[in-house]
Amino acid sequence: MSVKVEIINIGDEIVSGEILNTNGFTLAQSLSSAGYEVIAITTIGDDKSLIKVSLDTALRRADFLIVTGGLGPTIDDRTNEAVADALNLPLIPNPDVLEYMRAYLKEKGLKPEYEKMVLIPKGAEPIGLEFRACGFKLIYENKYLYFLPGVPDQMAKILRHQVMPELSSTFPGVSSKITTTLNAFGLDEVQIASRMRDILRSFPNVKILSLPQFPEIRLLLSSRDSNELDIVKKKIKERLGLYIFGEGDETLPVVVGRLLRLRGLKIATAESITGGLISDLITNVPGSSEYFERGVIAYSNRAKTEILNVPQRAIDEEGAVSEVVARYMAEGIKRIAKTDLGIAVTGYAGPTAGPEARVGTVYIGLSAPQGTKVKMYFFEESRERIKLLTATNALDWIRRYCLDDTFIYSN
Repeated sequence: MSVKVEIINIGDEIVSGEILNTNGFTLAQSLSSAGYEVIAITTIGDDKSLIKVSLDTALRRADFLIVTGGLGPTIDDRTNEAVADALNLPLIPNPDVLEYMRAYLKEKGLKPEYEKMVLIPKGAEPIGLEFRACGFKLIYENKYLYFLPGVPDQMAKILRHQVMPELSSTFPGVSSKITTTLNAFGLDEVQIASRMRDILRSFPNVKILSLPQFPEIRLLLSSRDSNELDIVKKKIKERLGLYIFGEGDETLPVVVGRLLRLRGLKIATAESITGGLISDLITNVPGSSEYFERGVIAYSNRAKTEILNVPQRAIDEEGAVSEVVARYMAEGIKRIAKTDLGIAVTGYAGPTAGPEARVGTVYIGLSAPQGTKVKMYFFEESRERIKLLTATNALDWIRRYCLDDTFIYSN
C-alpha cells in the first residue's frame, strides 16, 4: 500500500538562509522509514498567498500533509489565516488552546499576547499542548492535515509521540521500510552506479540511494522485503569488494582500529602534507592506544632529516615530494617507533607547489615486515580536500594491508 505525503516548511528565516531546514530532514527521514512515500518537500516564506497555493497543490497530489512553522503570535506568523482562507473555514478561538495559553503565560509572567495562537480553523483539533507547543490537526475531504510548530525540538516531540502513532492507526496497510547502509571508498558515484546497474535492474523493489560524504560514499539500501534486501546487499558487497569498508555507522578509522587490534599490529605515522590529520583520525577512536604507538609531523625538510633520518641528498636530488622521500619516511618511522607498520605521506596541498611536483601531488608510503610500498596520487581539489583525501587513502592502505598483507606487492 502506497501512501503519499507532502511536507511544507514555512518560515522567512528558512528561505533567507538564516537557519537550516532541519524540520524537513527530520520529517522526511521519519516518514520514509515508516514506509510513507514523501513526494515533495516545499519550503516557502511567511506569505499567505504562497501558503494557500502550496496547500492547494499538495492537497491534489498527497494523501496527507505535514506543515511546519508560522503558528506563533508574531505578525509574520500567518499559517492559521492562510489555512482558513485556503480551505474556506472560519478561524475560531479554541477553548483548550486558550486555557493552555493563559496558564503558560501566567507561569512565565508574560503579557497575554496570545490572541492569534488561540484562533484555529473550525473543526481543527489542537495537538502538542502537553509539550508546551500549539499545533493542530485537521481532516479535510478525508485527508489528514497536520500543522506543527517550526521550533525543531517541539516539532520532533509532537511528530514522535502523536503524529506517527496516529498515522500508523490511520494507514494500517503501510509497512515500514527496512534499511541498511554500505560505506564505500575509492570509487566515485558513476563508477559505483555502473558496477551495480544489473543488480538494480534485477531487484526493482530495492531502492538504493548514493549519499556522497566526501571523500566517502554511503549506499542506503531500503526495501519492505528483508530477504530481498539481504540478497542485494550481499551482491553489492561481492561486486564492489574491498571498496566497501564498512556498514551502518562504521567509520574508516573504527574499521582500521578493529583490524589492527585483531591482527595484533601496532602502527606509527610520519606526516608532512596532512600535518597530523592521520594521527588525529586514528586517535579519535576510543582504545586506539592499543595499536597506535606514535605520530611524527615532519613538515619541514629539516624535520624529515633530523627526526626520520631522510638523507639530505635524497631531498636535494629528488625533492621532498617524491617516491624516495616517502619511502625513507615510512621506513624511518617504523624503525624509530619499533612498530609493525609505518605509514608516511608527503605532498603539496597548495596553493603553491614545489620545483619537482604540481599542487595535488601526493606520495603515500607503507612500510611493513614484507617490505615497503609507495604510490603517487594526484588530487585536483582544494587544500583542505587534498589533505583529507591523503589521510583517508592512508587509512585505507592500512585497512587493505590488514585484510591481505600481499597488498604490499600490489600495484
